[in-house]
Formats: sequence, C-alpha cells, structure tokens
Amino acid sequence: METQLYESHLRVERKQFAFDLKENPQGTFLRITEGGRDRRNAIIVPATGLEQFRDALNDVIKFNQTPVGSGTVLSLGQRNAETPIPHGSADVTTGR
Repeated sequence: METQLYESHLRVERKQFAFDLKENPQGTFLRITEGGRDRRNAIIVPATGLEQFRDALNDVIKFNQTPVGSGTVLSLGQRNAETPIPHGSADVTTGR
C-alpha cells in the first residue's frame, strides 16, 4: 500500500508531469509521471537519491544555458574534444 505524502503538477508545452512523493513498506520515493490520454510513462527515484537526482538535473540545466557561440557544443550537438564532461554527467553524443 502506498501513502501519498506530497504532489505537484507541471505543464510544459503540451506535456503534463506529475510529481508524487509517496511512501510504502520499502521506503519513501518520488514518482515522476509524464501523462497523456493515450500513454503514461513514469520513473521512480528513491528518496535517498533525490539530492543526487537534483544535482544531475542542475548540471543538465547549466549545460543547456551555455551560449551556443561559446564553443562548448559543435553544431551537430557533439562536444569539442577539449571540453571536459561535467562530473557525473552522461555522454551527450550517445545518451549514455
């Protein structure tokens, strides 16, 4: 059985997101759901990893705010060889 502790909803363009902080016998977790009429997708983040999840998301936000003309990203979305990948970040060219 799950207990709802907190919920929040967000609409970005045509996407609807739900953030549900819940608790069950295994512990506390955040379920992030992208919902629509036809399909729903969700990820679950254990509460013990929320700060790490936030930090990784902040890294992505900072990277995305880097001006295009700064030379950090090539026109095809490939990184310059001399540009270091931020600690804990995924390989942008492969998505892994």
